[in-house]
Amino acid sequence: MDTTEGFPWTSGRLIELPPDECRRLLAAHAVGRVAWNGPLSPTVVPVNFVVVEDEIWFRTTAHSSLARELDDLAVTFQVDDVDEFTRSGWSVLVRGTAHVVYDATRLPHTWPDLETWPSGAHALHVVVEPREVTGRRLLPS
Repeated sequence: MDTTEGFPWTSGRLIELPPDECRRLLAAHAVGRVAWNGPLSPTVVPVNFVVVEDEIWFRTTAHSSLARELDDLAVTFQVDDVDEFTRSGWSVLVRGTAHVVYDATRLPHTWPDLETWPSGAHALHVVVEPREVTGRRLLPS
């Protein structure tokens, strides 16, 4: 039987991922989506991010909807990968609370390089403190 990363190669089977695998997949990517209930409707925004000590960190501009709406708010954060040819992929979903970080002393001591793809000043930091991390993998069909 063929296997992919230890999972049987079967037709379109969906499996739950263990928490350590979810954290590994999350930390291996640079772009995710943060979602929250905005004042007018649910909002989803892609961001460049890093994981430091199980927290998700990203930067934003001072006048963005992220800066205006996310402080002390319940959010979800998603990272995924899809292979359309094999109809397979995975998705990791983090539920937690976002905080805008105004105090530089709150930044992690082991701060990794956090590149933001959009140009401009991204002076504000946002941290998502996870409450729950779940994931699923769709095996190739």
